[in-house]
Amino acid sequence: MIGLVVADTVLVLLLGLVVAGLLRSHADITRALHELGAPLGDPARGGRPAGLDSPVAFRHNDEGTLEMGPVIPPRAAGSAVFELEGQSPSGDGLAISVTSAPATLLAFLSSGCTGCAGFWQELASGRAGLEDVRTVIVTKGPELEQPAAVTRLAPAPDDVPVVMSSKAWEDYEVPGSPFFVLVDGVAGRRAGEGTARSLREVAELVRAATDDRSRTGAPERDDVPTVDAELRAAGIFPGDPSLYPRTLQDVAPPRAGHPGGTR
Repeated sequence: MIGLVVADTVLVLLLGLVVAGLLRSHADITRALHELGAPLGDPARGGRPAGLDSPVAFRHNDEGTLEMGPVIPPRAAGSAVFELEGQSPSGDGLAISVTSAPATLLAFLSSGCTGCAGFWQELASGRAGLEDVRTVIVTKGPELEQPAAVTRLAPAPDDVPVVMSSKAWEDYEVPGSPFFVLVDGVAGRRAGEGTARSLREVAELVRAATDDRSRTGAPERDDVPTVDAELRAAGIFPGDPSLYPRTLQDVAPPRAGHPGGTR
């Protein structure tokens, strides 16, 4: 009898350890998903997890590009941008210049990506918050995608063109899909990039990167005075002796109170 009680006690203790381990594991997984931008929620309480309404966190990488989502490993290309060359879903050759427009949002999506489904639908139904930026969907080439599936998912070409190009994925070193790159066509660099959970978050990236550039961007070249203009404003014109110093005093003439001397 005593042996049975001891056995039951040991069994309860072991079961408690197993349950505690499972709870801890579940907490670790939940925390990891939250850090990756995929918080858990109860679809029965309204469909969207509460985490999707949380503020979007941005950070600058070493190249000065605004990032969102999980940390992006450093890439060889840095903030460089590349023109798009590939084909349309119908098989026609297609080339799009990302430096010919003030800003271009590249949406790297796949027809077989579960996380991309919502973005295909949102882009096909409208681009709320992205009306002021040209948007281009970039899939991998027809050797890795099914053009028929891309055609079914794609928005109207006149609204959001689709370029099938594995080379573009290689050029931009896309870590996975969905992934977004905002190209500053004027500066010829990436203004923002990263992954998102909704088109609303992508619009926030575009807005934050635009605001960031307006605060820190360099002035236009036409607003920068040339050296000649600054010299003329100071009364120094071509041939002025001060432009051709021969002695130390020509560079630093004596100051008042220090005759013949320099400081």
